Amino acid sequence: MENDTNKLEHFTETILRDADERSQKILESVEKARKARLNSAEKELKARMERQVEAGIAQVKSKTGQAVSQKMMEDKRRLFEKRAQVAQKIYDDLAEKVESWTESGDYTAWLSRQLEKAMKSLPGEQEKVYLFCRTQDEEYLKGCMEQCQRPWELAVSESIHMGGLRLECPESHMAVDCTLDSAAQETQEHIAEYLGLRLE
Repeated sequence: MENDTNKLEHFTETILRDADERSQKILESVEKARKARLNSAEKELKARMERQVEAGIAQVKSKTGQAVSQKMMEDKRRLFEKRAQVAQKIYDDLAEKVESWTESGDYTAWLSRQLEKAMKSLPGEQEKVYLFCRTQDEEYLKGCMEQCQRPWELAVSESIHMGGLRLECPESHMAVDCTLDSAAQETQEHIAEYLGLRLE
């Protein structure tokens, strides 16, 4: 009887030990799986956070770049406007001085010299010339042309505002522009180029 009891105890111990070993293996497997899932979740979370950080940095860079670009464009626009104002002021001052000068005797003497040089530069002394000027200079230039030996015709041109004259000889396909308007236009272009207003 005692022998049966010992056998039963031994059998029970064996079963319990086996169950304990199996339980331990299951727990180890579960723990290993838990750690693997945790490690995977940590990696995924880290990767997601890195992506979010990179996206945030890219967004900040983009917004910063846009803000800087917009500020630069605004600064360039203001600078361009300021330069344009300076150029216009210079041109207006020049136009005012020219207007005052055209009312002096120096202007009529200059006008006479320009007419003489322009006439000499045109070929064919028998070919008719057309003289264009502003209304204020019409009578003076008409008096100058009365001594001219070649055929001529004088007319007021609406394109001449500041002063000077323009000679045309259709037969020779030539023209000589001595207008102050053209000179002022060239000066304005030089001013614009100097101030960086010309668009290349």
